[in-house]
Amino acid sequence: MRFFSLGKKNFTSLTVIIFPIITLFLICQPTYSQQQSKNKPQQNTPIIVGTVDNNLPCSDKIDDHLEGYSIDVWRRIRERLNIDYRVITSKTYDEAVMLAAKGKVDIVASCHDITPERLQLVEFSVPYTSGGIVIISRRAQRPALALASKLINNQIILRCGILLILVTSLTAFALKVQKRNSKRKKDHKQRKYFRLWTILILNDGIDTLLGSRTRENLLVLSSSLLHMLLMGAIVGTIASIVFEQNITFNTSRLGSNELIKLLKEGLVVQEGTSYMQWIESRMKRAGIGENYSVPPRFVSTKTEMLEEISSSKGDKARHFVMNITTYKHNLRQVGNPDNFEASYQQPNKTPQAFIFGSAAAPEFKRLINIEISKMNRSGLTDQIESDWTD
Repeated sequence: MRFFSLGKKNFTSLTVIIFPIITLFLICQPTYSQQQSKNKPQQNTPIIVGTVDNNLPCSDKIDDHLEGYSIDVWRRIRERLNIDYRVITSKTYDEAVMLAAKGKVDIVASCHDITPERLQLVEFSVPYTSGGIVIISRRAQRPALALASKLINNQIILRCGILLILVTSLTAFALKVQKRNSKRKKDHKQRKYFRLWTILILNDGIDTLLGSRTRENLLVLSSSLLHMLLMGAIVGTIASIVFEQNITFNTSRLGSNELIKLLKEGLVVQEGTSYMQWIESRMKRAGIGENYSVPPRFVSTKTEMLEEISSSKGDKARHFVMNITTYKHNLRQVGNPDNFEASYQQPNKTPQAFIFGSAAAPEFKRLINIEISKMNRSGLTDQIESDWTD
């Protein structure tokens, strides 16, 4: 009885201690609905989403309907997070960057390259795709004439050819002078000179010019050796020009001379893009000022770029700076992709991502990044992009 009484007292004391602890735990523990709410951004009004208009396959607004793979990525995120939103469009990438920097949008859903210049202004999301720079060029309509022009204008071929003619001509003249004691007629001497020169320039039948005189033999052999060296340089240069006709070069090879050539033949760049910043920096690095006599042709929109590509005017541009991921799609839009080739291309790709507005809440940015990461890991972002670009 005493034991029961003691146990009852202990039980009562234990209950008095444990009950408040359990109550406090239940009050502090979030409910399931509260747990779920953590995975959704808190919003009282629709968020503002910016995008770049007329920029397929990335983003476009057609009859109040948004299209593009960046838009499809955003829609998947919006569905998972149950976000209410409204959209405003920009004409250029740089305009969209400034809207985000000024806090006029909460997020920009487009294909913005992550560049040092933009990182000084805005914060990017986790990358979901990648881009890069490619310079596409019109194929020559008369390949044979274009090849001949390249060969004629090549400095190595030109200099070696002139030097070869001079060496063989002087050698033939020297051999002729050695024979002046001959009693033959003048016209016969002229024919003999051309015969000597022909043998030397073709480097065939050299053995017929060798005799008993050491000086003449050294002269002939020296001419033959120089002929082999110069012809080797000429043939090697011709081969490199021929085989490089369809090769896409690394943009690191785009030096001052190459860039000037592109500018003279017409180079088109879209304003408000990272490509414009890139070409301006390349020109500055090559010592080509803004007041250069033949500056790049800047267009404001993608539509104007496609018009330049499809132009049939006499002064039409030949080269176009574009996105490595989307340029094939753009050429298919014009309808003549076989008339163009990639002449220069960046060896590495630049990450592309959404842009957060300066006033976007940290929790909103965290949730967006989580969803993009999930889509990247599952391969969904790659699938969405391939649906638009293939």
